[in-house]
Amino acid sequence: MKKTFYLLTFLLIITSYSFGQKLVLKGQVVDAKTKEPLSGAYVHFDDKKGGAITDQFGYYSISSASAGDYKLKVKYVGYADYEEKIHLSGNQVLNIKLSEKAESLKQVRIYGGTNQESEASSRRAEKNADNITNVLSAQAMQRSPDINAANVLARVSGVTIQHNSGSDDAYGIIRGLEPRYNNTLINGVKVTSPDPVSRFISLSIVPSDLLEKIQVSKSLTPEMEGDAIGGTVNLVFKDAPDYEYFKANGSIGYSGLFFNRKYDDFNHGAVQSQSPVQRFGPSYLATPGYFSRANLDFTQKNAPPTALLGFTYGRRFFNNKLGFIVGDSYQNQFYGDNSQFNNAQVDTRPGKGFQPVISDVANRTYSTQQLNNGLSAHLDYKFDNANKISLDNVFLYTRTAQSRLSIDTSILGGNGGRVGPGTGTVFNDNRSTIQNEYVENLKLSGKHLLTQHFMFDWAGVYSNATQVAPDRADITYNHLVNPDFSSTPNYFDNVSRIWQKNGNKDLSAMGNLGYKTGLGDDNSLELKVGGLYRHSTRYNTQNEYSLRPTATANGVKSPFTDIYAADWVVYDVTGSLASDKANYTAYENITAGYGEFKLTLNQLDVVGGVRIEGTEQGYDTHPVVLDTRSNAKKTYTDLLPSLQLKYKLSETSNLRASYFKSISRPALYELVPTPTLGESTDVTGNPLVQHTVADNYDLRYELFPRKEEQFFIGGFYKNIVNPIEFALNDSNNGQLNTSPQNFGTAKVAGAEVVYSKYFGDLGISGNYTYTYSNISTTKIYTSTDANGVTTSVPKLQSRQLQGQTGNVVNLSLLYKNDKQRAFVQLAYTYLGRTLALVYSNYGYDYYQQPQSLLALSAEKQVSKHFTLTTKINNILNTPTTVMINDLIQSKDIYNVSFNIGFRYAL
Repeated sequence: MKKTFYLLTFLLIITSYSFGQKLVLKGQVVDAKTKEPLSGAYVHFDDKKGGAITDQFGYYSISSASAGDYKLKVKYVGYADYEEKIHLSGNQVLNIKLSEKAESLKQVRIYGGTNQESEASSRRAEKNADNITNVLSAQAMQRSPDINAANVLARVSGVTIQHNSGSDDAYGIIRGLEPRYNNTLINGVKVTSPDPVSRFISLSIVPSDLLEKIQVSKSLTPEMEGDAIGGTVNLVFKDAPDYEYFKANGSIGYSGLFFNRKYDDFNHGAVQSQSPVQRFGPSYLATPGYFSRANLDFTQKNAPPTALLGFTYGRRFFNNKLGFIVGDSYQNQFYGDNSQFNNAQVDTRPGKGFQPVISDVANRTYSTQQLNNGLSAHLDYKFDNANKISLDNVFLYTRTAQSRLSIDTSILGGNGGRVGPGTGTVFNDNRSTIQNEYVENLKLSGKHLLTQHFMFDWAGVYSNATQVAPDRADITYNHLVNPDFSSTPNYFDNVSRIWQKNGNKDLSAMGNLGYKTGLGDDNSLELKVGGLYRHSTRYNTQNEYSLRPTATANGVKSPFTDIYAADWVVYDVTGSLASDKANYTAYENITAGYGEFKLTLNQLDVVGGVRIEGTEQGYDTHPVVLDTRSNAKKTYTDLLPSLQLKYKLSETSNLRASYFKSISRPALYELVPTPTLGESTDVTGNPLVQHTVADNYDLRYELFPRKEEQFFIGGFYKNIVNPIEFALNDSNNGQLNTSPQNFGTAKVAGAEVVYSKYFGDLGISGNYTYTYSNISTTKIYTSTDANGVTTSVPKLQSRQLQGQTGNVVNLSLLYKNDKQRAFVQLAYTYLGRTLALVYSNYGYDYYQQPQSLLALSAEKQVSKHFTLTTKINNILNTPTTVMINDLIQSKDIYNVSFNIGFRYAL
C-alpha cells in the first residue's frame, strides 16, 4: 500500500512538473539573402503577451512558453512579416530567415514600425532618403567609445567638434563650417539655446543612450528649414515600440588627469543664489559682509569617480492604440584640464614691426563636475490606421561646477616690469562658478490620412532654454619678483561677483499637406505644401559687484594671506544691474512657406521646389546705452530653391546630385553692440552684421553591399556671400574683444569618402573628408624700412574660413563575433589644421594645430540580458594647441579617461 502511495505521489509530481514547466524557444534571426544577423527584430507568439527582441547579433530567447501549439510571428522594419505554426514539446532552437519587403509606391504610410535603432536600419534610411544624408544608429552609438551626442557625432564623415577651453561644451562643425552655419533639431524641430553667446546647444549635454539615431542632412529639401549652410543635425529620441521594451545601463569611470594632480574644489553651498538686489530690492546698499568667502576657498582632494546610469521603458496598450516610452539618463562626470593660456598683443616697441608678442603666460588648472540629467518621454495614440497624434517632451538639465586656478606671469610691463627670466609681476586669478542649464522641448503633433491620396500633418512646439550662473566669484592677488629674485608679499587686488541669467524661448506652429498618386507600376508623383511660424525671444541679465581691498592707514594695500583674512569694501554698492551694458532683450519672428514635388520615374527620383522665409529681428538694451545703438530692427526675405536628383543604379547603389540655396542668420546676441561675458574674451555684437546666403552643390555615389556595409564617395561646392566670422581686437583695458563681422564672399569645396566592410569577424570602418575654403579680407599690414620707420597700410589676405579643418580622418578597426557575442572597436581620428580666430593684423590669425585621437570600446554579452562594456578615450593624451605662427597662444591637456559598465536589455 505504501509503495503504491509513493508511486502515485511520484507520478503526480512528475505530471505537475511536466505541465507547469516553462520551455525555451531560442535561435537567430538573419537576412534570407545575405545571412547577416538582424538586430532588434520582434519575435513573439500570436495572442500571447511577451516575446523577445533580437540582440545586436540577431539572437532571441523566449522562456515563458508551455508545451503546446503556437503561431510564431516576427516583425522587422523593411522586411516581410514572418509567421510559422510550431509545436513546443521541449526546449527548441529555431533560426529564422527574413526577406526584404518592397514598399508600394502608391502606399501612403503615416507612421513607421519597429526598430529604427540598428545599423541596418540606418543604412536603409541613407539609401532611401530624398536628400544627401548620413545616419548614426543607436546601435553604433552604444558600441562606440562615446557617452554623449557630441563625441559620437565626430565619427560621422565631414563632421568635427568644437570644444571650449576648460569645459566639455561641444558644437558640431559640418564640412568645415563652424556651428553658426548648422542647424540643431530635436525630433525634427529647432531647439533653443541656453548659451548667452550662441543659438545652438552644447551636444555634450545630450546623453547618447536616449537617442534612437542622429540624422545629419547635408542637403536641404524645400520642406526643411533653410538656415543650414553646412547641414542639419537632427537628434531623434526613442519612439514607442510595438513590444514591451526595457533597457538599462550603468557604468563607472575615472579621468587619468587626476592620477598626477588633485581635484580642486570649493564649498558649493556657499554660492549665493540671489544677488543683493534680487534679495532686498534695487535700493539696497550691499555691505562687505553680504558676500560669502567659502566659495573662494579652494581645497584639494582626490577626484571622485564618474558615474553613469540610465534606463528606457516602453510598451503599447489598448490593442496597440496607445503607446509610450520614457527614458532617463544620469551622468555625474568629473574631469579636468591642464591649460596654458598666453595672452598675445601687438608689440609696439621700436623696431618690432607691430608683430604679435606674448605679454603674459598663464598656467591654469580646471577641475569640473558636470551633472547631466536627460529625461525624454513620448506618448502616441493611433485612432485608426489613418490618424495618429503624438506628444513628445525632452528635458535636459546640466549643472556644472568648476574651479579655475590661474598663475599669470607678466612678460611685458606689469608692476615693476620684467628684467629677466623668473622676475616680474605674478598674478593669481582664481575663480569658482556654478552654472545651471535647462532645455525643454515640448512637441504636440498629428498625422492624418485624409483620403487615399491626401495626408496632413501638423505640430505645435514649445521650446525653452535657460542658463543661470549665480555668484560667479573671481579673486586676483599679486606679488613682484625682484631682479635679485626676492619677492614681495602677495597683495590683494580685487574680487568680482557676478550673477548672470539668460533665456531663449520659441513658440512654433507648422503644417504640411501632401498629395500622392501612382503613375503606373513604377512611377509616382507626390506634391506637398506647408508653412511655419516661429516667435523667438532672448534675454540676458547681468549684475556685477566689485570688492576692492581696504587701504591701510598709510594708503597702501594690505598683504593677502587667505580669503578669510581679506578686508574689502564694496566699490559699487548697488551693483551694475541698472547700468550693465550686457542686459538686453531681443526677438526674432520667422514666417516660412514652401511648395515641393517628388517625381519617381522608374530608377529616377526628382525632388524639388522652393521655400520662402521672411525674418524680422530686433533688440533693446536695458538700460539705454548712450554710446551705442540702444535698439535696432531689421527685416529680410529669402527665396530658397532646391533640387535633388537620385538615380538608382541598382538595388544597392545610388547616384545623387543636389543643388539648394540656404542662409545663416546672425544670433540675436550678435546684433547687440554691448559686451557679453566670455571665457577669455568679451563678445560684442554688431547691429550692422548681415545674414549669410549660400549656393550649395553636391554629388555623391552610394553603395550598400550588405546591411551594415557602405561605400560613399562625393564632392561638394559652396559659394557663401557675407560669411559671419568673429574678428579679434584689443580693447582699451587690455581685455581681448571679439565681434561678428561680414567678410566678402567665400568659396568652399571638398570631397568625402566613407567605407565600411566586414571580412569575417574583422571589419574596417572609416571616412575621410577634405575641405578647401578661401576668402580674401582686408588686414592691417605693418612693415619697417631700413631707417626704422614703421608704416601700416590695408592689404588683402587670402585665408581659409574660421572653424574650417582641411583634413579629417576617422578610422575604426572592428571585431564582431556573433557566436561569442562580443564586439571591439579601436577608433582613430585625425583633425588637420583649423583656423580658430581671425586677427585684424595681416598674417597673424590663430590656428589650432593638427590632432590625433585614439579611443577603444568593447562589449561582451554574458547572459541573455546582460552585456559588459568598457570605454577608453584620449589614449594618446593629445593636447589642443592654438598657435599664432610659431607662438603658442593656448595649450590644453585633458589626459585619458576610463569607463566600465553594463547594459541590461529585456
